[in-house]
Amino acid sequence: MRRILVPLAIVMILTPTVSAHGADTFAFILRGESVQPESAQVLQNDTLIFYNVVDYERNISLEGPYGEEVCTAGPSSPGIEDECRFWLDPEKYVPETYGIQIFSNGSWWGEVVVTIVLDNHTESGAPMDYSFNNNQDESAPSGDSDYRTLTLVILAVLIAVAISRRKIGGSDE
Repeated sequence: MRRILVPLAIVMILTPTVSAHGADTFAFILRGESVQPESAQVLQNDTLIFYNVVDYERNISLEGPYGEEVCTAGPSSPGIEDECRFWLDPEKYVPETYGIQIFSNGSWWGEVVVTIVLDNHTESGAPMDYSFNNNQDESAPSGDSDYRTLTLVILAVLIAVAISRRKIGGSDE
């Protein structure tokens, strides 16, 4: 049993932890007289979905650094024809505030303001023998270090329980 637990403990201690998230979706509902919500803060790589809940189509226009993207949300339906989607490709949409224009029956109907935030993933600890040279205060505790400490405590308890069971059973190696 020790032959398995000791290498497992070493691997868990030396493995860096990383904070990450998957791409999310953010929904807007295009009602008869309003859009909800009227503004949002999202991350790069997220997808914006506009749901049209009226009986006529709406065109949604997103002006980005590489030109205008337009999609149409058809009349309300049980399928996906009443949806309009924009993927916020990190290579196309930089962290900035964008006004998304909504047109109904060929005329301007409303605007949604979206602030795109940098999708920043940081590791809780540097790899061995690597320096970030970022001159930040390294004495500040990291949120991920609490999880790492908890994991190490749980691992230590499991190892202690396994060793004590082995000694109680009388088959100590």
